[in-house]
Amino acid sequence: MEKVKKIVKNKEFWLFALITIIFFGTFIKMEYATDTYSVFATNRQEIIAHFMQSGRFVTAFSGWISTKLALGNTTIYLISVILAFACTSISMYKLYTILKAEIKNNLVLVISAILLILNVFSIELYLFLEKGVLMLSVLLCVLAFEKMIKFFEGDKKAILWVFVYMLIANFSYQGTVALFVALCTLYIIKNAKNIKTFIINNIYTAICYGIPALVNYLTVKVIYSNPRVSAENNLLLSIEKIIDGTKYMIGSTYSILPKYFFVGVLSLIIFVGIINILRQKETAKKKILLILGIVYIILVTTVFTIFPQIMQSTASISFVPRSTYAFASIIGLVLAYLCMNVKLEKISQDILIGILIIYLSLQYIGFQNIIRDRYILNYMDYNQFLQIQNKVQKYEEETGNKIEKISLYPAEYVQYSYPNLFVSGDTNLKAMFPEWARKSYLEYYFNRTFTQVEQNQEIYEQYFKDKNWTFFDDEQIVLIEDTMHIYVY
Repeated sequence: MEKVKKIVKNKEFWLFALITIIFFGTFIKMEYATDTYSVFATNRQEIIAHFMQSGRFVTAFSGWISTKLALGNTTIYLISVILAFACTSISMYKLYTILKAEIKNNLVLVISAILLILNVFSIELYLFLEKGVLMLSVLLCVLAFEKMIKFFEGDKKAILWVFVYMLIANFSYQGTVALFVALCTLYIIKNAKNIKTFIINNIYTAICYGIPALVNYLTVKVIYSNPRVSAENNLLLSIEKIIDGTKYMIGSTYSILPKYFFVGVLSLIIFVGIINILRQKETAKKKILLILGIVYIILVTTVFTIFPQIMQSTASISFVPRSTYAFASIIGLVLAYLCMNVKLEKISQDILIGILIIYLSLQYIGFQNIIRDRYILNYMDYNQFLQIQNKVQKYEEETGNKIEKISLYPAEYVQYSYPNLFVSGDTNLKAMFPEWARKSYLEYYFNRTFTQVEQNQEIYEQYFKDKNWTFFDDEQIVLIEDTMHIYVY
């Protein structure tokens, strides 16, 4: 509690809290991912079991607590979003205090802390109900990094805390834990008195990352047999998918930023850094080592970000912002590295600040576009439900029958989302698109449980086959006795 009081009394913490609210404050109003309908509509015990099978025990535990306390959906959401705000703010503040001794320009220091935590992929961590736990995993990586610095400086007991923090981080969400290794690269270089120290510190860092991750992986694979890690793995095809996914991630940043903008900004920062390195009064060997330091940070961060993909079954490999979160911190890492190890000329610092303010501005615009479209999506999903509800109510009032079963008839081409909305990966899918989400979506809004039954071929032949229905046609929903047959378009 004393540490918490010390943090909240610091004006820099409130600066980062304000930045968090500016970027993500809109999320205080409840929003829905397709997963959210499933979590709220499905039996809590099933949801807890699902997260346990995914190795996300902290999320499962939070679900258990919410069940015991009989918390409502709105309360659960508010607790999650407030926790996310707090973890994001504290993470940036902690990095600010850690790097303060190394980076003298306060504006560059603040920008570095923002870019490391609130990076361009961080938006997707906020697009799920469990956003609080997802951001908690980020904070735990920062706390582990802080203890790892103590270990590098000679405090051998600190490594125990590193293992504890990293184990809980893995149990919170596995997609963010590469951030720990990415941050450690800065101080592995800083504390590298010689090649031996450099190699040893890399080994220690890999162990502190690898053992908790292995514990989590084995728990999922051996105890729960999660299909994501237990299904068939075609190594060559997996490698091909990872290479393609990495190319897409680097070039497109999942459409959050303009194409190749991330690469362009990173290249400009590296260019400015190399110019300053070459102008320094250092030996050629020292200059080469400084340039290699940039290569090392980028390479290690990229490898540790994408490596976990190979542990999954081939079919489960998927590149999305939340699972490649650490990669997007590269811009902040390179900036921090240059400020820690290279004497940047004032004009170079001004150029970097200008570039990164433009970068953060475009990132902010990208985030707000996604957030705005999320709420539009939710409204349109609810509007679809109202049309379905009207037909159901009319049928039940006219017949006296209560609909207890549903059968879903998919169209040949199901719309991924609604026109003119931001869609990328799992972001902003319409509620009726994923087959597994449709029943939960209807149950949540109807506030009743349905039994899903198999499609009836006769009904399909009579009403749907070879007919070009659109979603809002009167005969889009066919009500037969106590079964609601829904044609999904």
